[in-house]
Amino acid sequence: MHEWSVADAVIRTVIDWADGKKIKVRKVVLGVPSFSFLDVEILKEAFDMMKKDSVLDEAELEVKFKEPKFKCKNCGKEFSLNEVKDQIDSVRSEFGEEYPMHFMPALAPSFIKCPYCGSHDIALESQDMTIDEIQVEENGTVKTVSQG
Repeated sequence: MHEWSVADAVIRTVIDWADGKKIKVRKVVLGVPSFSFLDVEILKEAFDMMKKDSVLDEAELEVKFKEPKFKCKNCGKEFSLNEVKDQIDSVRSEFGEEYPMHFMPALAPSFIKCPYCGSHDIALESQDMTIDEIQVEENGTVKTVSQG
């Protein structure tokens, strides 16, 4: 259940960012690679329990899934998650809920291959979780700060 460690990291990052500012955080938008298969409900529950008595006390966590893109270093073709979904599903069924890419999405190239040439020499783009937006209230005014 790495959802709790993700929630902790988000909270710590936003608290560090907000340090010294006279603001209240209203919403945090977290971008997550879709194949990380995070349990969003557990993540939100962890966020809600851990944010208490902080600048995030009244904040909502919104999760937006990002579709990863892959590029084969062998043939140069780009492809999407949909084109290798069967390979990812196979890894997931072999290892169960605690399969390797659930914990470390960066491992995807080790388990999937290019649908065009069959090479495992692929690069994964947009694999990181990102805080894309933070909605804050400052002096009674609500504004959105883009982190992207």
